[in-house]
Amino acid sequence: MTTISIRAAVAAGGLLASAGLAQAQSIEARVPNLQRTDDPVSVAAGGATIVNQGLQGVGRLSANTRDFLGDSLGSFSSLAVDLATWRRSGDTYTGTLYTLPDRGYNNPDGGLFSDYAGRLNRFSLSFTPYAGAALPQATTSQAQVTLTPDGGIVLTDAKGQRFSGLDPAAGTTAQLGAVLPSAAAGPSAGRISLDAEGLARRLDGSFYVSDEYGPNVYYFNRSGQLQGLIGIPAALQPVTNGQLNFNSLNPPDTGRRNNQGLEALALTPDGRGLVAILQSATLQDSGPNQQQRANTRILYYDISGTPTPAAPSREYVLQLPVYQQSGNGGAPNRTAAQSEMVALNDTQFLVLSRDSNGLGTGNTTPIVYKSVLLVDTAGATNIAGSAYDGTTPIAPNGTLRAGLAPVQATEVVNLLNPVQLNRFGMNLTTGPATQTTLPEKIEAMGLVPVLSERAPNDYFLLVGNDNDFLTRQGVINGQPYDAGINNDNILLAYRLTLPTYVDPLSLAVMKETAPTVLQGLGAGAITAAASATRGVQDHLSALRRGPNLPAGAGQGAWGTAGPALWVGGDVVFADQPRNGGLSLDRTVAQGSAGLDLPLTGPWRAGLAVGGGGGSLSRPQGAYQQGFRQDQGAFTVAAYGGYYGPSFYAQGIVGGAPIVDFSGLRRPAAYGLTAAARTSGSALALDGEAGLVFDRAAFRLTPFAGLSHYSARIDGFTEQGAAGNNVAYGGLTVLQTTARFGAEVAYYGLSGIVPSVRVAYNAGLGPQRSAGLFRLASVQNPLATATAAVPFLQSDFVTAGAGLQGSLTERLGWRVDYQAAIGTRAGVAHGVTAGLRYQF
Repeated sequence: MTTISIRAAVAAGGLLASAGLAQAQSIEARVPNLQRTDDPVSVAAGGATIVNQGLQGVGRLSANTRDFLGDSLGSFSSLAVDLATWRRSGDTYTGTLYTLPDRGYNNPDGGLFSDYAGRLNRFSLSFTPYAGAALPQATTSQAQVTLTPDGGIVLTDAKGQRFSGLDPAAGTTAQLGAVLPSAAAGPSAGRISLDAEGLARRLDGSFYVSDEYGPNVYYFNRSGQLQGLIGIPAALQPVTNGQLNFNSLNPPDTGRRNNQGLEALALTPDGRGLVAILQSATLQDSGPNQQQRANTRILYYDISGTPTPAAPSREYVLQLPVYQQSGNGGAPNRTAAQSEMVALNDTQFLVLSRDSNGLGTGNTTPIVYKSVLLVDTAGATNIAGSAYDGTTPIAPNGTLRAGLAPVQATEVVNLLNPVQLNRFGMNLTTGPATQTTLPEKIEAMGLVPVLSERAPNDYFLLVGNDNDFLTRQGVINGQPYDAGINNDNILLAYRLTLPTYVDPLSLAVMKETAPTVLQGLGAGAITAAASATRGVQDHLSALRRGPNLPAGAGQGAWGTAGPALWVGGDVVFADQPRNGGLSLDRTVAQGSAGLDLPLTGPWRAGLAVGGGGGSLSRPQGAYQQGFRQDQGAFTVAAYGGYYGPSFYAQGIVGGAPIVDFSGLRRPAAYGLTAAARTSGSALALDGEAGLVFDRAAFRLTPFAGLSHYSARIDGFTEQGAAGNNVAYGGLTVLQTTARFGAEVAYYGLSGIVPSVRVAYNAGLGPQRSAGLFRLASVQNPLATATAAVPFLQSDFVTAGAGLQGSLTERLGWRVDYQAAIGTRAGVAHGVTAGLRYQF
């Protein structure tokens, strides 16, 4: 297998693309990898084009900031935006940001560590992009992003104890069936030692934190209480003399390097996968030189069944960039270890790879490499469950074994852009560094949508640094310290076009709301089909009762001797039983007119036309408030039957050639509303037969009937919700219902005939249709979903009462009420009325 190699040219900032073997290093930087253009940069990768539109804003938090526990702020080893809070108002964006500090202020060379409690810091974030002239080189220029501390979450273990940042040395503790790092003595004995580096937050508020001591991945509920651990392959576990040893000072014999644990962590957008990346290669996968630790590992866990699986289901090799530490054009002698990741879908990831130069190092070495890579696992060798999950190396002495295909890696964002940094009052100066020099440890990333209808695939990439708690006025656990330097917390915001990114909140809301849209459309189309026959059914029921009317009660108005014209109308509240248990409010009004034609003897036929419409809404429910559907249809029907003195049989065929669905409103993610319209057509077939028994002033009519409705709704695409807009495939709906019941009419009153009708309705199916929908602008299969769209889910009973009579000898009237019981919580109601003129 071949990959694309990107090797830094001898000229400063130049890049040269060339092809090499899979075992060859994919990216080299021998001189500072600078990008001096301010224009958008396009990169073709994974069958799509990613566009880096550049730096849009920067925020700064002073190194002297204190967090919600009163300690010096040490963000951002990782970050996560609560997507449910992200909103756009004009050109300004707001939301809630969670950040993850690591283990507190420390100086490993001096043996200094902090008993620092693990936590998440929470901020209210506001961001207004800026594209004006260059701002002064001053800390006050980085004000496009503002962060306001807003509390946080303290992490606690299974025993309710806080975590500790202290180096565990050889100490361990046992919790949840696992051996975990813990200092053997002192105030933190028995507490889990945590060097937190990666944060992945689920939509329900629970979250994962990855750790370098273990390396481990811990799962917490939304309150920060430990719920479980992910299983880590033996290849990554630090082993010294055959024993687990989690210290961060002396290297183990095999396993993760010191302070090079699971640095990156991300959830796939569908929430089914958890992905972690080791910061650089394990000891057995490396040689003695720094540039030989480039073959690191990507671990994919399937969390669809359990949030804490015992082993990864997929595992790949990622070849990290290498660079020349001094940037003098010589051979690479360092590995640009990765520090963070974001999942675009289930095979593509943004991975942050960086050198160790910049503000915070205390030296004048130039910044050489800090870039965000697009990593694609498609086509790479899956080594999960193989001997490589033990101590068999994948890359002896740093050379990847033949036959192992690594993932593809392509640079998409180069942070070393002096033109863009200068616009926001920052620089790349290291000789010496200034307060506005780009920091050394860029370690955090997150994606939030731009929410532009014209650019639905545009997102802001938030990139933050770990300031290592470096402040001249520090305090941890009430103890002051002076780190000798102020290293502020920085947050940079880039704008990217990401066609293959599946926004997790948009995907989740689509899966919840799109079936409602289809269900409402299906119910509306079936309603249109039923409307074509319902008015005819009500008219024929009244017509059958007509010949037995007493003299003077309008017998002529309901006679069958000649042709007649009739009109009718009905209003249905909550529809009849066609919502499949969905809590919907529906009102449908329908009018119809027809011509009765006498045939030979007891045979009759007729034609009817009609029209009407209504609305459907869902008043409450998560992501459902504001749902609405308006519809209108023109209907036609033909009917005929045999109406004898003791038996009748009738049939109706009708439909709606065009059903217009307008005013479709779907509550989308990020406070947006998606709008659409579409159309369809519907067909209805109805048959009924019954016996007629006259007893004194009563007529009893037991009957049986069958209704079949079919409809087709055209596919359509929404507008108004930016990257949340959903494209729907066409929907076919079929529904067959049998009914068995009886009607009783009373003829003992002068001039009026009351009647009562009761029927049991059995759904014969099908009870559901298959719906297909996808996020319209996304070029990835993960953005597509299917759902069963239920309609009639259970049998139901209809019960009604009616009155009919005449205004004149030739003009008759009728009024009926019917209730459908069992359609949902409550009762559906319908009222119908009509007139008939007998020639």
